[in-house]
Amino acid sequence: MSFAKTAKIAVAVIGFGLCTQAMAENPLIQTYYSPDPAPVVFGDTLCTYSGNDEGGSFFTMHGWRVSCTTDMVNWTDMNTLILEAGDFNGSAKKNGDWASQCIRRNGKYYYYVTVESTRGGRAINVAVSDKKEGPFKDALNGKHLAGPNWDYIDPTVFIDDDGQAWLYWGNPKLYYCPLKENMIECASEIKVSDMSTFNGKYTEGPWIHKRGKKYYMIYAAGGIPESIDYSWSDSPTGPWTYKGVIMPSSEPGSAFTVHSGIVDFKGRSFFFYHNQKNVKGGGYSRSTAIEEFTWNADGTIPTIRATNNGVVKPIKNLDPFVRVEAETKSWVGGMTVNTAGGYTIIEHVGAEYGNVFLTKMNSGFYTKVRSVDMGDGADRIIVCTRGNGGKLELHAGSENGALLASMNIPSSSAWEEHTFDVTDAAGVDDLFFVVKQGGFDFDYWYMESEKTAVPQTPYKGTAAAVPGKIEAENYDEGGHNKAFYDNDRENQGKAYREDEVDVVDISDSKCGEAACTGYAIGYTNDGEWMEYTINVTADGKYNIVANVATAFETSAMQLFIDDKEITESVVLPKVDSVWTTYKEVEIGSVELKKGEHVLKLLITGAYLNVDWINFVDPNAEITALKQVRFAPMAEGEFNVFGATGKYIGRIDLGSATSTQDMAASLKRAGYASGMYIVRSVTNRAQIQRVQVR
Repeated sequence: MSFAKTAKIAVAVIGFGLCTQAMAENPLIQTYYSPDPAPVVFGDTLCTYSGNDEGGSFFTMHGWRVSCTTDMVNWTDMNTLILEAGDFNGSAKKNGDWASQCIRRNGKYYYYVTVESTRGGRAINVAVSDKKEGPFKDALNGKHLAGPNWDYIDPTVFIDDDGQAWLYWGNPKLYYCPLKENMIECASEIKVSDMSTFNGKYTEGPWIHKRGKKYYMIYAAGGIPESIDYSWSDSPTGPWTYKGVIMPSSEPGSAFTVHSGIVDFKGRSFFFYHNQKNVKGGGYSRSTAIEEFTWNADGTIPTIRATNNGVVKPIKNLDPFVRVEAETKSWVGGMTVNTAGGYTIIEHVGAEYGNVFLTKMNSGFYTKVRSVDMGDGADRIIVCTRGNGGKLELHAGSENGALLASMNIPSSSAWEEHTFDVTDAAGVDDLFFVVKQGGFDFDYWYMESEKTAVPQTPYKGTAAAVPGKIEAENYDEGGHNKAFYDNDRENQGKAYREDEVDVVDISDSKCGEAACTGYAIGYTNDGEWMEYTINVTADGKYNIVANVATAFETSAMQLFIDDKEITESVVLPKVDSVWTTYKEVEIGSVELKKGEHVLKLLITGAYLNVDWINFVDPNAEITALKQVRFAPMAEGEFNVFGATGKYIGRIDLGSATSTQDMAASLKRAGYASGMYIVRSVTNRAQIQRVQVR
C-alpha cells in the first residue's frame, strides 16, 4: 500500500557523521518507571535492569524490567516483565520487589533481586535465564540465596579478574560473600564489612565496580534525602576508604532515595541513577537517568551533576535500512498514565509470545529516534502494525518538523507490513513517529531505497541441489533483511564474503577425525538468520543433518522452508569449549516437493557455528550400511530401515540396547516380522541389524 507523494518539504541534512545537534533526554526510559538501575555490558549491547515502580504511597514494585541499547541514545524495551515475585515458587510476596542486578557467566544470565520473604523480612533471591531479556526462572526452587533478614536488600555482583564472583548487599550494613562457581550459593559464610571508614554515611544500594587494581564501592548515603557517595579498596573484601560524594542529594528533580551504577562501554564511562522527572513521577515513581563522565587522572570519581541531556554523542548512528523495533526510542511524548487506585502505571508497551510492541497510542503520542543515518536517501518506509486503522506521520527534527511520510494505517487482525513512500529522507537526522489517529499496535519499521532494495537471488546464481549438502556460508544474495539478518553490521569473521554475516575460516578445526575445510557461519546471536534458494530434484522425504560446533549447551537452530517451519528449535550438543570441533547432528526429516524453494536457517540459541546442512535421501544413504554391526547400542531414538535399505520410520527404543530388547520394542510398535536396520539419531555411527520374529 502506498500513497501519492506530497509536495516536498525541505529537510536540513546534517551530514554523514554522527549527529550531535539533538541531545538525549533524561530520564532515558519513559515507557515505565524504572527505579534502581543496574547497567551491564554484554558485548556490543548495554542493558539496564531495574524495578518496576507503580507509585502509590509506598515502594510498590511489581516485577523487574530491562531496556538495552547499542548506541547509548536509543533504548529498546526488551519485555514488559522479565521476572516477578510469583516466579519464586512461593518464597516471595507480590509487589515486594526491590533492587536487582544481572550478570552473565558460562552462557547463562543470573539475576539477583530483593524480595519480601513469605517467611518475614527481606531476602536475596536468584533467577537464571538463557537470554538477557529473560524470562528468568527461580534458580533455587523456592529457597533464598540469603535471608530472610530485614537488612537484606539491594544486591550487587561482579566477577573478579581471577574468576571469583562476589555478591554484596544490605541496609544499614554492607554484607557480602563469595559465590560458588554455580553462581547461586555463597561459597562461605556471610560477612559484614568494616563500616568505620565510611564516616557513618553508608545507607544502602551498594554498587561494586573495579577499575585497574582499585575496587570501588558506590552507595546511597547520608539518610533522607540520599546522596551518592563512594569508597575504595585494594581488595574486594575491604577495608574500604571513604572518598567522597559523587552526586549530591540536592540535585533538581531528584528523588528522596537514590541508587546508582557505573559502567564502561566502548571506551566511555557512564553513571546511572534514578530521578522523578518522568511524567507524573515522584518518590515512588522513579525513572532511570544517565550522565557521561571522565575519570579523574588519579582514579577518583568526579562530582557528577544531574542534567536533562544525558548522553549527548551517540556511540554510532542508527541504521534505518534494517528492522528497527517500534519500542526503540530516545524519547516518548504524549503518553497517558493509569492513576486508578492511587497508582501511576504507564501501559504503552505490550508483549506476547516473546514479541514486544507499542500499544494504546492515542492522538498526539509520539516516539523520537535519534541519529538515524538515511545515507543518500530512502524511498520507502515499511511499518508492521495490527489492530484498527489509524494514521501515523513521520517527521524530521521535531514532532512538528519536516513531514517525510503520511501513513494511513489499514486495519488488520494479524501483524502485517505496510509500505509508504517517503520524501526528502536523507542524511543523519532525528526521526519522530507521530500518531495522528490511534487504535493500532506498532511492532517495527525499516526503510528501503532503490539502492538497498536488492532482489534476492541464489549465491552466484545457482540454487543448491537437494538432496545434497548446502554450505552455510553460501546464503543467498540480496543483502540485510532480505537474504539474511545479522544483529550487527560488522563482519566479525572477516572471511569469504564481504557483508555483515560473520563467516569464519575453519581450516584449523576438526570435522570428526579429519581436518575441516572451507568456512562456517560463526559469532551467531539469537534471531539471526540466513536464507538459501534450493532446488529439490524429486518429491520425497529427506533426513536433515547439520555439521555444527558450539561451546555452550544452549545453542540452537530452527529450519523453515518457504517460511513454514520444518523443525522445532533444536538445541545442539556442546562439542568443546573453543568451537574447534565440528560434529554431525541429525536434526529431523521433511517431506519436500520437487522444484525451487527457500530454506531459512534461524539461530534460536546464540553462539552456534554452522558448517553445512545436508538433505539426505534415506533410501540411497542406507545401502552401504547394511553389512555394518556395532554393539552395544545407546539409549534413545533410532531411525528404522528395511532389509533393502528403505527408510521406514523412527522409534524411541528407550533403554533397549540388546538386539533382543530392540526386536521386542519394534514388535510392540507394530513392525511386522522381518529384518530391520536401526541407526541412532544422535550417534550416526551406531547401527544394528535387528530380527523381528
